[in-house]
Amino acid sequence: MPCYLFTYHAYGSWLPDRRRGYVRRDRGIIPADTHVAKLYRRDMAESPVVLNGALQRAAIAALLDSQQPQRFNMHAMATDRTHVHALLSWRDSRDAVKMRALLKGSVTRALNAEFGRRNWLAEGGSRKQVRDRRHFDHLRTEYLPKHTGWKWLPERGYFL
Repeated sequence: MPCYLFTYHAYGSWLPDRRRGYVRRDRGIIPADTHVAKLYRRDMAESPVVLNGALQRAAIAALLDSQQPQRFNMHAMATDRTHVHALLSWRDSRDAVKMRALLKGSVTRALNAEFGRRNWLAEGGSRKQVRDRRHFDHLRTEYLPKHTGWKWLPERGYFL
């Protein structure tokens, strides 16, 4: 049964001039670069998104609502002003990239319906396969609870 931590970044939230660096696919986090940040900003279609509490809760609700129709189990979620994490598993052979895209579509549709149409999330997103039970437990009990925004666990529901 595949189990993954998916991450969706808010549109324009991790630009290259971030103090802690920025993410490039297949390269991880690389050092800040103000010149590249100017190019990114020039090419942005809209202003950056900050995931406030209402947007965080709506994103979590959208993912919960999509569990049954998209046939997956949600194990935990965490948010902050720049991103949403979803820890989930599914029982069939669907590809993780396709699953990540399905869930991103669910979040985008819900945010568009509730808050108006725009680019809410950056292209793509991250997918990290959960290696084993120890990794799963670490994500649920240590990593995800440290996030500053709304969180969700099956046994607790929504919490800050």
